[in-house]
Amino acid sequence: MSAAVGVAVTAATTSSVGLLLVLAVGFAGVLEALVLWLLRSLAQSPKYVALVHKLTRQLAVVGLVYLLVKCAVLTERRQLRKEFIHDAFDAANMLLLVASLSMAVQAIVVIVLLRVATTEMDGLGLLWSFEVVDEIQLAKSRPTWLFVRNWHATRVKLKLVDAFFRHVYGLPPMFGFAKHVRGIQEQLTFELFDMGFGAWVVLLALFYTFFSITGELEAAYDLPPKQTTTIPLFSSRGRVFVCFSSSLMALATVFYIVMTWSYSRLVHHAKLHALVPSMDPPSQEGDGEKKTSSSIWDAIASFATKEGTVTQLGPLEALSRMQAVGERLEASLPTISPHDRTSHWAWRDEHPLTPLCRQTSLEQNVSTQIDCISLPIISYQSCRVLLQVILLVNGLGYAYFATTVLPFAPLDTIEETVQSIAAILPLVLVTVVLAPRLIRSLAL
Repeated sequence: MSAAVGVAVTAATTSSVGLLLVLAVGFAGVLEALVLWLLRSLAQSPKYVALVHKLTRQLAVVGLVYLLVKCAVLTERRQLRKEFIHDAFDAANMLLLVASLSMAVQAIVVIVLLRVATTEMDGLGLLWSFEVVDEIQLAKSRPTWLFVRNWHATRVKLKLVDAFFRHVYGLPPMFGFAKHVRGIQEQLTFELFDMGFGAWVVLLALFYTFFSITGELEAAYDLPPKQTTTIPLFSSRGRVFVCFSSSLMALATVFYIVMTWSYSRLVHHAKLHALVPSMDPPSQEGDGEKKTSSSIWDAIASFATKEGTVTQLGPLEALSRMQAVGERLEASLPTISPHDRTSHWAWRDEHPLTPLCRQTSLEQNVSTQIDCISLPIISYQSCRVLLQVILLVNGLGYAYFATTVLPFAPLDTIEETVQSIAAILPLVLVTVVLAPRLIRSLAL
């Protein structure tokens, strides 16, 4: 009887292990295929490939933390401590693992959305200004103009900034401004999601802050489901988490508004430059004020006319000029912070409203006249750090929701389910809507 029971138990245990082994191998295979697909898709973007490698290494390191859980199990078995050490370690390891996964998924989503947006605008660099004007005139003659107006406006603004950028550096029309912005964008994305050890310091700070506000630092971290105590526990954590996610989205929204305002000022200045009949910058004696009321459609039409009168350089001469400008820029870059080299609009941004008309060694070396322009932003480095903190805290927010809020959510009714979705919705909006736009705005 006992032998039969023993055989039955052994057989059941072996089959269970085999089933779980199949699931584990299948899960590992799917993850490996996903990583390989990402690497092939991002093969043309070395920075994105490096970021994927770093994220996978980070996940592997976090997985090794489970060794501490096994050590805690041995300690608990030897009865050196009366507390449930292995349960606490298991919860801590799960929080780290989910945090790594959430930040990795957030980075992948942002990269995919950025590539879609960048690919859509890449073809713009192949068009002359008069071709863009022809597209606009054709679109205006159709009844769908109101629906595509914003899309054409975005293209026109980018074309005006492209023209102004080439004017500042004396670059030929064959210069690939869209490709240049994409390179800056990839470098910026790599820096923003390259979290390092500082991410775990922020994770600890958020942990103690969150549970200090809920008053649960000395209370039970995890409770069995279906207990009456889980309802008030969810209410407490849910309210705090909603305040946290809403505040983070509000901060990201305000930051995006400021960046959009800054970009609009840059576009406005590029518009004034395009409205001048010659290739010279607009004078500061009222010429710019007379053009202020003109639209971007007038500006691109004016620039198309001006562009047609410019003598075009041959391929060799154009390449030589671009190489010369690049060498002069490199000669001037040592005085700039390495992180600031990715933005050519951040040379003189020590003060929020510092005009770009100050004489600097970079301006003198490139031998160009930069018109006075004020950008209503703090320094580029400060903007980059702020955006990195927003993305980091947003990614960690998913981990806290999945490990400390969702397990205690009473999802028995539609109202309770909607409340749970509403709690995490601000984080999703930051990832899908605001983060790609913030990165692109900062890159421009």
